[in-house]
Amino acid sequence: MFNRRALLLSIMGLGLAVSGCTTNSTPPAYSGPTKTIRGYLQGPPYARLTASTVVFITAYDATGGAIGSMPKIGATSFTLNRNGYFPVAYEIEIPASHAAPRISLAVEMRQYGKVIFTNDRQYSQTTGRNLDIPMREAPARIGRRHFL
Repeated sequence: MFNRRALLLSIMGLGLAVSGCTTNSTPPAYSGPTKTIRGYLQGPPYARLTASTVVFITAYDATGGAIGSMPKIGATSFTLNRNGYFPVAYEIEIPASHAAPRISLAVEMRQYGKVIFTNDRQYSQTTGRNLDIPMREAPARIGRRHFL
């Protein structure tokens, strides 16, 4: 009886250990050398951020300068996991092989699926590795109304 119980427990323990060490079978989007851009999201001092606030950052190659044709070269998102106020630290990695002379970052902060803050400008641009981005409250969306 003791041997069966010990065997069963060891098999279960081994199964739990192996299941905790499995890896995702999908390869990373890019596995070469990267360039990191970091800084702070600067916003109004009175704005209260919750732990569930999600930050979405997208990097574009702005070398050509045309907003409509800028290729996307990187993206990241993270949850704040803390209640608090601005500034919010961020960092985004882009492929070093695509390190353009000018990088544009588009930022959105969402709470419960609703955009609450965006870039102060349409895109914040940098030629270096550090960029503090001014944020502004997202304008209220006005629904379609019919007036007579």
